[in-house]
Amino acid sequence: MTAPSAAPRQLYLEWVEDQIEDYKATLTRDELLDIAETAVQRIGSDPAGQYALTELLLCDAVDALLFERLGLPDYKRWRRTCRNDTEPRPPRGTTAEYRAAS
Repeated sequence: MTAPSAAPRQLYLEWVEDQIEDYKATLTRDELLDIAETAVQRIGSDPAGQYALTELLLCDAVDALLFERLGLPDYKRWRRTCRNDTEPRPPRGTTAEYRAAS
């Protein structure tokens, strides 16, 4: 679990990862292999010519496909939603009771 002081983008990336991993857990092995095959085809048709497939590259490509399939929001939309369902933060500054004695 992330510390409460984590940056919003880090919280978003962890949320996306959780959503994708939860979804992967619901898939059969054959369904996951079909998605991996689609990812391999997508990477192979990349105009940048990324032909050296590594396990990490394939995992990222599968996660990107699942991100699309799940219809997860982009960071900006997620952050707007997150801001709307949380309480406002207290104003900046130190209250008198917490200031050092002068």
